[in-house]
Amino acid sequence: MSRIAILLLGITLLASSCRQSRKNDLAENIDTYMASLSAQAVKRAGSSYGVTLDYSPDSVKEVEKILATKYEMQKTHPMTEIEITDAAHLWGAYIGEVMKRIHPAHWVRDSDVAGENALPIMYEDHSGESYPCAWVYRRLKNGEEDNVWIKFHFLTQPGGVKKYFPSKNHANPTAESAPKS
Repeated sequence: MSRIAILLLGITLLASSCRQSRKNDLAENIDTYMASLSAQAVKRAGSSYGVTLDYSPDSVKEVEKILATKYEMQKTHPMTEIEITDAAHLWGAYIGEVMKRIHPAHWVRDSDVAGENALPIMYEDHSGESYPCAWVYRRLKNGEEDNVWIKFHFLTQPGGVKKYFPSKNHANPTAESAPKS
């Protein structure tokens, strides 16, 4: 009887180990995949738009210009939903890789907040997640009102969004939460 219990325990531990290994492989694969897409974006920027992308923060301005061009082109040559999604992944991967160089993060496929296949970057310090692929998607759908450079700029400044939009604690105000004159 104890041999069966030991055997079952061994099988359970092995299965658990395989699941964890598969999760780690998937995490590495999504990071590798998005880095590969980012490299493709660099090539596409050069070959199709004559733009050099160097993973600097200012290069995101160039991506915004590319997206503005693509948005304007859609007025006469509409993109299919699949083309918009593919472009969102390509250019969003590049923006995310630039963000990762500023604030250590990794790509994940799913988000507790945004759902399956959201492709957010999760910050290593557990301060949150950002959705550069969704930014690009909305930029291509909505135009200038969803400017990716503005989102990138605010999020990558020291203090990030919290600097510009601090949480309000009206119930228990402190000197830090009081309005500045």
